[in-house]
Amino acid sequence: MASFGIGAKLRQQRLAKGLSIDDICRDTRIAQRFLEAIESDDYSSLPGIVFTRNFVRQYALVLGIDAEPLLTMLPKYDESQAPLPNPPVHTRPKSSYRRERQIHSLIKSAVWLVILGGAGIGTYLHFNHSLRIPTAQAHSSLVHTSTPPAATQAAASQAPAPRAGAQERATHAASDAPAAIPAGAGPTAPVQVLLTAHARAWIQLIVDGKTTFIGTLNPNETREVSAMEQVHLLTGNAGALTVSLNGKTLDSLGRFGQQREVRLTAGGPQLLTKDPRPAPDQL
Repeated sequence: MASFGIGAKLRQQRLAKGLSIDDICRDTRIAQRFLEAIESDDYSSLPGIVFTRNFVRQYALVLGIDAEPLLTMLPKYDESQAPLPNPPVHTRPKSSYRRERQIHSLIKSAVWLVILGGAGIGTYLHFNHSLRIPTAQAHSSLVHTSTPPAATQAAASQAPAPRAGAQERATHAASDAPAAIPAGAGPTAPVQVLLTAHARAWIQLIVDGKTTFIGTLNPNETREVSAMEQVHLLTGNAGALTVSLNGKTLDSLGRFGQQREVRLTAGGPQLLTKDPRPAPDQL
């Protein structure tokens, strides 16, 4: 860049004010070598026309003179001629690639675990639901088997528990009825008994010789017992009960208000021919 005599004017004003290069450097924060290059009109040592114009303006402000006449002596910056800076080249370290591959692998593994876990849960819920449906249907059939009419249920719910005399007459009457015994059941097989009440019914349950329940079942109430040999059932309202033995619904034990004493084994139900024990008062 050619000399324009700007530096000589600035140096002359500095000396007239009794200032040194160090004073100008301290006030403008411009490097001393750049200030010396301006005073000697050595513009080739300056970083560019934009910085040169800025340095001259700050120099003039410190000296208290108008900077515009000096700036007009400098060439203006033509932005269209300015070269664009080259984009920086970033080299990614190998450790960064290795870390990204590890993160990608972990994310992929986690996604597969979630997919497999969801598939496992769905399979479990599907089979569990499939197994529960037949059981619910079987239980529903037990509840609705041999359901008496509403009027009969209402009348039976008012029937008191039989006394000893009625119990004795009912036992003799029951001796004439044949007992239904299912074929193919082993005598030593476990005994599963499910009782469902359709009206209030007093019952007594003796499981393998031990009394496990004495009381009244309310409508739609159920009771289930298990025995290794036999379940002894005494009821004061035979028609109000539905009895299931080892998953098979038995025929009705009798009429509403009728007393029945039944022995339930793996071989089937047996209506006792002996006189039943007197039943206690209905609870």
